[in-house]
Amino acid sequence: MTLKRHIASALMCVVAFLAMAQGVPTWLETTHDFGTFRDELQMVTTVMKVVNTGDSALVITRVQSNCGCTVAEYTTDVMQPGDTGCVTVTYSARNIPGPFEKKVFVYTNGKPRKSTLTVKGNVIGSPASVAERYPFGFGPVRLNSASMPLGEILKGSSRSAYISGYNTSSDTMLVSAKIDSKYISCNVLPDTVEPGGLFIVSVYCSTAGAPHWGFNTDSVMLQAHPIHAKEPLHKGKFDVMLQVKEDFSRLTEKQRRNAPVVEVSTDKVDFDRLVPNDPVERTFTITNRGKDVLRLRRLFVPAGEGITATADRYELKKGQSATVTVTLDAPARHDSVVNSRLTIISHDPYTPQAVVRIGGIVY
Repeated sequence: MTLKRHIASALMCVVAFLAMAQGVPTWLETTHDFGTFRDELQMVTTVMKVVNTGDSALVITRVQSNCGCTVAEYTTDVMQPGDTGCVTVTYSARNIPGPFEKKVFVYTNGKPRKSTLTVKGNVIGSPASVAERYPFGFGPVRLNSASMPLGEILKGSSRSAYISGYNTSSDTMLVSAKIDSKYISCNVLPDTVEPGGLFIVSVYCSTAGAPHWGFNTDSVMLQAHPIHAKEPLHKGKFDVMLQVKEDFSRLTEKQRRNAPVVEVSTDKVDFDRLVPNDPVERTFTITNRGKDVLRLRRLFVPAGEGITATADRYELKKGQSATVTVTLDAPARHDSVVNSRLTIISHDPYTPQAVVRIGGIVY
């Protein structure tokens, strides 16, 4: 009985040892820096080695990268204790200028189950690749967009967005951004941009302070100052555009039943066949067919059209009408076709915006 007990105990120890034995992946490096190189290379490759420092066989089961531009191949052989395996990582730099940092996740049957490898570097873009990804800009500083449309935002809400930039200069640039606005702020990250480096211009908009209902536009002014070279200060800008809309989501059913209703007497104002002597006026009416007071938020005509619109009152009680006067600066529109639109913005929840077309010919 004693011998059997010793044998059973020994077997249990062996089983316990086998259960505890496992491979341990120990990497010779987990981060590889390719440094700075030109994108004419198209692809760069490195081999990252792993040693099984455990007491059981180790197998790489799969690898996964966090970007389609990074591909990894790996050793499929079983690595006994002390054996070495490898993961070959290839980064495709074609048409992707700027610094990069990519992750490759390696899964094994050992401990830890998951290892993270990192490859990084900085790609100096060719003129063609830079022009493709950053077609706008000023001087050596290129931008991926010439404007920032924020879309429709409810009054009182906020929104953030950014534009990417790239330094094509051989000198480090100090980049700054400024906007003359009480409801929009901007920032440059990072503000010190090395040659071939990327940066972003972030914009934060809080519509609570927006000056207009409907369309708003403001300009972000940019400056880039070379640190070392005796170059002039580079200046540029991009426009931020948004539509501020009223939030009707909190109206009760009773408020909707009693809501103001805007009625416009015409859908077109005609300035047909004018001789450009003095400014010319046309009028139409807006009537409140609802129960509550109608507030005209804004009468908007795009700038540069030589057209203005004003109302004799901007609050209309039930059944009350306002006269809208549309003025065309005929001398400024000499020998042109008039084709514009007037947007009437009100707090009618069913028709918050009504459009009146403006047309004509000025000889």
